[in-house]
Amino acid sequence: MATKVVTFRLPEDLMEAITSQAQATGRPRTAVVVDALKQVFGVPSSKTLPTSIARLHQQQEAISQEVASLKQPVEFRRGTALYNHLSRQEEFEQVLATGETLLDEVSSTQPKKPHSQERCVGADLTSTHEGVRPELEPPSGIPEEFQETLQQLAAKVEQRARMLEQVLSASVDHVCMYDRLGRYTYANRAFTQSFQLEQTELYGKTWQQVGLPAETMTAFEAKLQITLATGQSIAEEISLPTVNGVRDYEYILSPIHSTDGSIEAVVYTARDITERKQAEELLRESEKNYRNLFEWAHDSIFITDSSTQILLDVNEHAARRLGYTRKQILALPPEAYSPPMEPRHRESVLRQLWQTGHVVFEHVHNCKNGRQMPIEVSSRVIEYGGQLAIQSFVRDITVRKQAEEKLALYREIVTQAKDAIAILDLQGRYLEQNPAHRSLLGYSDEELLGRTAAFHLEDEGWASLIRELIKKGHYHGEITSRTYRGELVTLELNALALRNESGKPVWYLTFPRPKPSPKPGDSPPMGKNA
Repeated sequence: MATKVVTFRLPEDLMEAITSQAQATGRPRTAVVVDALKQVFGVPSSKTLPTSIARLHQQQEAISQEVASLKQPVEFRRGTALYNHLSRQEEFEQVLATGETLLDEVSSTQPKKPHSQERCVGADLTSTHEGVRPELEPPSGIPEEFQETLQQLAAKVEQRARMLEQVLSASVDHVCMYDRLGRYTYANRAFTQSFQLEQTELYGKTWQQVGLPAETMTAFEAKLQITLATGQSIAEEISLPTVNGVRDYEYILSPIHSTDGSIEAVVYTARDITERKQAEELLRESEKNYRNLFEWAHDSIFITDSSTQILLDVNEHAARRLGYTRKQILALPPEAYSPPMEPRHRESVLRQLWQTGHVVFEHVHNCKNGRQMPIEVSSRVIEYGGQLAIQSFVRDITVRKQAEEKLALYREIVTQAKDAIAILDLQGRYLEQNPAHRSLLGYSDEELLGRTAAFHLEDEGWASLIRELIKKGHYHGEITSRTYRGELVTLELNALALRNESGKPVWYLTFPRPKPSPKPGDSPPMGKNA
């Protein structure tokens, strides 16, 4: 083709548009101007058929790359609505294979052209990425034998593009495409609806022109430029203001390569992870609260493997109480601090634990200094780290055991005492008596317990006893009582208002020795039965 050198003087805005188009397509500005003039004047080309075939090859390859780039994050977001349509993916591949076969058939019938000529002809191809909707019209000048083949191929490619657009529009994930200048060339419905934008308002504009916040998009722009420069896919998170408030997204940037291997666009796919982030935050807060309770609990807490009995976790309080650091005790075998239980007792404890999920029992722990510490253990079955475990709250009962030993000693002393001793509640009802008291008055425990002392003590003496105990907390004097056999005896009485082992206020009555019985006819009036 003969060429001539022509010099144009063009307005500044038109030159900017030509330069921008040249940078976006990677072509010389002269080629952009020549293409525009051809379209305006409708100049036919003798190489229309090879150009059309090359264009179809280009579009077929571009859509293939788009599908591949959209497949790329499938592993990243498995199970989404966008990527669950396996049948549609297979259909895309079948259409792609059919299109390639048709292209091969047409190409094989064309005469071979020099490599330089093919490059010249193919230089005026236009991008098919905008909207992912190639509009293929068979150009004029194509021999009739190839018209039908090209029409079939164009229909296949258009059908495949429509199917891809339907899938992307149905997706709840954001999908959009950026050219090398960072301009939007495609966005699916979910993306445009989130920002209340029409596609016509979005295409050809950068995020700055759309009005997205610079504080979050500046970092995104840097990631976008890295993908354009290196071809590296990048996965990150971003927060964006949408019609539903600020939402958190997990996104991936995937490069799209042209036929010569250069990167001509980047596909952005993003999933809304706001609810997941909120759930993760609640979980972290819950774990923090649990950890605080775990570490600051007054009781020692042990978590052991239900099958191996290996210690999985322990709080600081438990370690300090036994004389170890937390790291030291986690490295010890269980028998180092918890001696083996008697086999039958252990079997009984485990049986109740697995039947009811909870058990309380007493045991001992060996401290680092050699002291044995009596403990009360409250255990239950839990799930810990994806496995069954036993969580045990261990309480030091040394003080309680000492009190129980003292109480046992006290009871033994009371039982063996020669003086008659009885314990009454604040209403004067008998709670218990020792053998000496039982022998003195002759009443059995069943006959005495639950009745007030007024039924066998004189009225005046009983009233004086109550008055002094309430006023002073103690009483000392003589009092007359009737025995089980009906005899009247004068007794020396010492009484104290104290608290029993449960902390309840009670009256302790002690009769050291009996006095001689009064003479006949001097019987004092007796109190009434309770």
